Amino acid sequence: MGDGKGSEKYRNFSIAFLKEAKEDTDAAEILLSNKKYSRSMAASQQCVEKSIKAILEMEKVFVAEHDLSTFFLKFIHNNKEYSNFKKENEELLEILDYFEGEWKKSRYPREEKGKVVTTIEMYKEEDAVEAYDKSTRCYELTKIILKKKFNLDMK
Repeated sequence: MGDGKGSEKYRNFSIAFLKEAKEDTDAAEILLSNKKYSRSMAASQQCVEKSIKAILEMEKVFVAEHDLSTFFLKFIHNNKEYSNFKKENEELLEILDYFEGEWKKSRYPREEKGKVVTTIEMYKEEDAVEAYDKSTRCYELTKIILKKKFNLDMK
């Protein structure tokens, strides 16, 4: 790993995750404008997940999980090297908490009060708007951290 190729690989994965996150937030916006609220929720959740994974990759941490609060706390939020990003980290943690479990909830039917409900029935416009706003904020905060800490710039 002394040749720097290992670090370059993580940097490339970070950029790839960020590109995918942007694609997800664009999809969430299109789905929202077409009143596909549950699908917009799912795309917003994916944007958040991939944005956070972009930061984790720069710490050489790959996570296959969907809920990332624990990993974010351990490797980013509580990491002294991120002390300059206290405000951003607090906001990112709140966003992660908001999306906890959404990867499953926004994709699959479930039972509520003895009745099977679809994701289409579960989400309303205001849910999708709030999720979209939080996901775009997460994406922007991630870009700020990656630019300032790692000089990783996304156009």
